[in-house]
Amino acid sequence: MIFDIPDLTAESALKLNDSLHALAPFDKMTLDFSNMTNFDPFAMLLAGSVIRSYRMEYPDVPFCLHGHENKSYAGVMGFFKYISPNINFGKMPGESLGSSNYIPITPIHVDKLYQTEIEKPNQMLVIGELIEKEASRLSQIVDRGENNELHYLLTFLIREIIRNTSEHAKCSTVWICGQFWPSFQIAEIALLDQGIGIYNSITKNSFYKKYIIDDKAALEWTVKAGISECFNPLLKQKNNDEWANSGFGLYMVSNICKKLEGCFNLVSGKNFIKINNEETFIGETQFNGTAIRIRISTQGIYNAQSIISQVSKQGIEEAKNLKHAFRMPSRPSKELMI
Repeated sequence: MIFDIPDLTAESALKLNDSLHALAPFDKMTLDFSNMTNFDPFAMLLAGSVIRSYRMEYPDVPFCLHGHENKSYAGVMGFFKYISPNINFGKMPGESLGSSNYIPITPIHVDKLYQTEIEKPNQMLVIGELIEKEASRLSQIVDRGENNELHYLLTFLIREIIRNTSEHAKCSTVWICGQFWPSFQIAEIALLDQGIGIYNSITKNSFYKKYIIDDKAALEWTVKAGISECFNPLLKQKNNDEWANSGFGLYMVSNICKKLEGCFNLVSGKNFIKINNEETFIGETQFNGTAIRIRISTQGIYNAQSIISQVSKQGIEEAKNLKHAFRMPSRPSKELMI
């Protein structure tokens, strides 16, 4: 049986799970990558995860690849060994050091970051600061220290997504991949986890379970300001914990993308939401976990903190009109901390 992997765009990657799982291999499966010419971060992360899960579903069926030998960039990015470390082509995820315009597919093990820190004799950072430190390292791979404002903003965006994963996904590993196209002045960062998903996370809060009834509603609510599984109307919002969850993370990230004429995609369960400066669109897909695409134009980044502050103020006003929402963002959702 031969399955043609399409040219990987965000749209085709979102459809890949259904088309792949419509096939049940009997004796042998060949994945044909001949038509794959696009290597955007989000498409590679999502498609690679889907293919990897499919292979694990049929562990006794032999799999082979075709048409991948000339996809050297995807190989350097770690795409093929992300599907399976046994594939004899390309680099392992995280093996490549990256360049001035890309972050290869890389696993971030939050628990290992913390374990490494506590073994240091003279310094002890809280988990939020560790995540910010790692986000800064990853964003520097893209900006190479040549654009301080881009570095600041990418660090903020990456940190907020990793924070969200470590707090809600119930898994300690998040995958990241990134690309900067200088000629187009566009940057894309993709992050993915295979945790419990948005719906299962947010409906742990009984106040939300009353009206968040499916994946679609979960995505719609989780990008609103102040919506968090930690919310409790009977308790006051904690002001003495700088890193306390305030439900502003995904709101901040999605609206910064929107403000910078970019695009934000959030995928979880049976649905995905796409937000840009023209519309909010919700479609159907299938993914067990959460995948996020952040794409921004870097042309308008002259003062990153000003952009963050403007979106934060907008969120505060919107949160006032929401029931069961935190009213104020935590300090990390308004600025970098270290």
